[in-house]
Amino acid sequence: MNVLFDATWIGTHLKQNAMHGGLRVIYELIKGLENSSEVDLFYSSNKHDLAIINNLISFIEENNYSNSLNKIANNQNEIFKLIHSLNAKIDSYLVRNWDIHCSLSLNHFDKHKLKMMDIYHSPIEAIPNEIKKYKNIKRVFTSHDIMPFVRPDLAPKSFAEILKPAYDSIDRETNIICVSEFTKSELLNYRKDLNENQIEVVYLGANKNVFFPNLSKLDFLLISQKYDFKFEKYLLCLNRNQKYKNTEHIIEAYIKVVNYNKTSDLGLVLIGTFENIEAKKIFIDKYSVYKNIHFIEYVPDVELSVFYSNALSFVYMSLYEGFGLPIIEAMQCGTPVISSNQASLPEVVQNYGICIDPFDVELLSDQMYTVMNDSELSKKLAVKSLERATFFSWEKNLEETVQVYKKIINN
Repeated sequence: MNVLFDATWIGTHLKQNAMHGGLRVIYELIKGLENSSEVDLFYSSNKHDLAIINNLISFIEENNYSNSLNKIANNQNEIFKLIHSLNAKIDSYLVRNWDIHCSLSLNHFDKHKLKMMDIYHSPIEAIPNEIKKYKNIKRVFTSHDIMPFVRPDLAPKSFAEILKPAYDSIDRETNIICVSEFTKSELLNYRKDLNENQIEVVYLGANKNVFFPNLSKLDFLLISQKYDFKFEKYLLCLNRNQKYKNTEHIIEAYIKVVNYNKTSDLGLVLIGTFENIEAKKIFIDKYSVYKNIHFIEYVPDVELSVFYSNALSFVYMSLYEGFGLPIIEAMQCGTPVISSNQASLPEVVQNYGICIDPFDVELLSDQMYTVMNDSELSKKLAVKSLERATFFSWEKNLEETVQVYKKIINN
C-alpha cells in the first residue's frame, strides 16, 4: 500500500538535536514503515517551506530511503522559486490584501502522486484540504493528547496554536489513532461528533537499542565527569520544564529528603529544556544553593540508558500526559518508577511502579526516601519495570498501525 506521511516535524525539528517525545514517536514510526514489506512510504510537509523540504530530502538520503526526490509529494521547486520571487517583488501589505495571497499559501502537491496514494497519515499536523479532495486517499490522524482544550490552565499557549488547526481538520471521515485509552476517552468527550468506531488505540514503545539496562561503571564514570556529578546516588526526571510537568514539586520533595537525611551525596538530575530563558534563570537562581541539583537541557541518545539505569528512581509527576513516553524508557532500563496518578499515567504504569498524588509533596518525599533506603523494594520495582516494559515496543506499534491502514482500506 502507498502511504503518504506528514513529516513536517522531521523537516522542522530533527536538525535541532533535541529528540523530544513527539519527534521521537514520528521518527520511530517512519523508521518502521520504511522497513515494512507492506508499505511504500512517501513524504510531505503541510507547510509550504523550502527549508523543510530540503531537510526532508537530507533525512531521506542520510537514511538511504531510496530516491529522495521521488519520495516527496510536494517537492515543487519551481513553485517555491515563484513564490519567493513574488514575495520579494510585491509589497507585503498588498500581498496580505490580495486574493493572490491565498493561492500562494496553498500547499501544492504532485497530483500524480496523490492519485497513487492509499493512505495519508498525519502524526500531529493538520490534514490539508487538498488531500481531502482525493477520494482514493483514506485519512489517518494520530491524537497524542488534547490538553490545550481540556486543561488550558496547564497547557503552554504554543500547544493550542499547534493543535487547534490539526483537530479542526479531522472529521467523521478521518480514522484516528490514539496513544492511550485515556486520550481516546478525552477526545470522544471533547468532540461529540466523532464516533468510537473510527478510533483505535495504539500504544507507543521504546527503542531497545537506546534504552536498556546499562550499569557499566565506566559509562557512569564518563557521564559523572562530563556533567560534573559529585554524587553516586541520584533521582532522575526527564521532561521539559513547563507548568504541567510539575518539576518544581519534584525539587521540593527532593529538598525535604536531603534535609531530613542530612545527606550530601544524593543528587537530583533534571533533563529537559526550559519554556524560555526567563524561566531557566528563575529555576537556576532559586535552587543554585543546592549543589547536587543538576539541570541538563540536552543529553544525546547514547547516554540516556546510563542516566536511566543508574538512577535510584525515575520520578515523573506530570499533571497531564497522553501517554508518558519517558516512563516506558525508564522501565525498559530497569529503573524503579515513581509516577503521578493523573491522566494516562496509571494506565501505563499500572501496578508495576508507584503511582501517587502529584500535589502531595510530603508523600513524594516519603516515597523517594523509601526507595532510596529499602534495597529489597528497589530491586522488586526494578524487576517490575522490566516486566512492564515488555508490553510496549515500536515493533508492536508498527504492526498495529499497519493493521489500522489495512482495515480502513478494506472497509
